[in-house]
Amino acid sequence: MAPTYSLPRQIRANGGEKLPQRRNPPGGEFNPETNTFMTWRNRLTALVVDSESFCRMLEKSFLSAYGVETEDVESGSAAIELIQGGATFDLIVINPHLCGISGIETARLLRNMGVQSRIVGSSAMYVEDERSRFLRAGGDHYVEKPFGPHLFIPILQQLDNQ
Repeated sequence: MAPTYSLPRQIRANGGEKLPQRRNPPGGEFNPETNTFMTWRNRLTALVVDSESFCRMLEKSFLSAYGVETEDVESGSAAIELIQGGATFDLIVINPHLCGISGIETARLLRNMGVQSRIVGSSAMYVEDERSRFLRAGGDHYVEKPFGPHLFIPILQQLDNQ
């Protein structure tokens, strides 16, 4: 039987159940500000690359709520600069429709740099030709916005070796 996952608003709607603690903080006290809804064996990190600030905020909030330490940038060139500066991520979520360097070209450049992160294309408009180009450029997955736990929990579990 597949596990079930609850979104934060579902938990609150069900009588405000106490949330599971992610890791034991230094004092052993439960802190709802720092504890999340998923427990991972490893520290998971993600980079969200999207030129739309609202989309970046939503995607970053979603991943953070599921225990992933997340950064965001607004362009492909900013993502490349960040990674050239030594930053590493387990997961990179890229909108193929970026201003400047496209998300498809960003994925290609990241792979050419030797980046081994899982790269996921996230687009509001699912077009098969675009999906194919993104995957050929080095992307691992291509999903349509809005995405939810059913798409990302399996990816996060794979990244965590579960």
